Amino acid sequence: MGIFMREFMIFTDGDVDLPKPFESEVGILPQYYYFDENKVYGDEQILSREEFFRQLADRRAYTAGVNPDLVTRRFEEAIRNGMDILCIAVSSGISGSYNTICMAADQLKEQYPECSIEVIDSLSATLGSGFLCVDAIEMKKEGRSLKETADEIRRRLKLIDIFFIVDDFKYLVQGGRVSPAVGKIGDILDIKVILTIKEGRIEPYRKNRGISTALRNIQHIAQSGEASRLGAIYVGNQDMFEKCKSLIQTDSEASLNLIVSSHVGPNTTGIAIEWAGERPF
Repeated sequence: MGIFMREFMIFTDGDVDLPKPFESEVGILPQYYYFDENKVYGDEQILSREEFFRQLADRRAYTAGVNPDLVTRRFEEAIRNGMDILCIAVSSGISGSYNTICMAADQLKEQYPECSIEVIDSLSATLGSGFLCVDAIEMKKEGRSLKETADEIRRRLKLIDIFFIVDDFKYLVQGGRVSPAVGKIGDILDIKVILTIKEGRIEPYRKNRGISTALRNIQHIAQSGEASRLGAIYVGNQDMFEKCKSLIQTDSEASLNLIVSSHVGPNTTGIAIEWAGERPF
């Protein structure tokens, strides 16, 4: 008699963006944002993108990670429906959500010892983490087990890169995502910094004289190796985004979620890459 293999459900969190048409195939654990502590958005009540950026122009947006009670409820519902769980979370170097999800998972594994829960720190965010979710969806459809899928996703973590340009460093600095010293680089006249996520944290990659040079260097990065997935990421500044897309042949795109947008600001453009083989640099 063959070994029974339980189905598994894929989850991610609100810092992650999925390319179309995969959004409906992953359970989203919302993260939260607010301008006033007495009115929190992100779950049952949300702001339109237009209203969010209208307020962001004049006020700081604060964010909070996943709600542990909600994570527990969502996971428990899946378990009671006979499902195991794979959760691919935003980098623990950017958000506390990964640790919160792990704590909820550990409690549920004690309560339901027959189920398996795998929580993976993607070491990335937005579309970079989203590419890993798509990988998991495809492996699940191929009939791979939860363990096989989780092991392969962990192997692919080192194949994910994100490179992006922000218009104003103040959002990253005030949210603690980069140091004030790094932020000062962006204050230099006409210097545009390509940022990346390295070992789960946002770091400067290259300084450029002007936006056109920065976009050409992003084009060079995209062409430096073979990509199995290549997507454009952006928020605001449609002209800059269209120029980026004209230089780089992408297979998907994502308008950044409002959690990430609150940290990078209203004018951000870049790319997410999943390399087909070894990283070229």
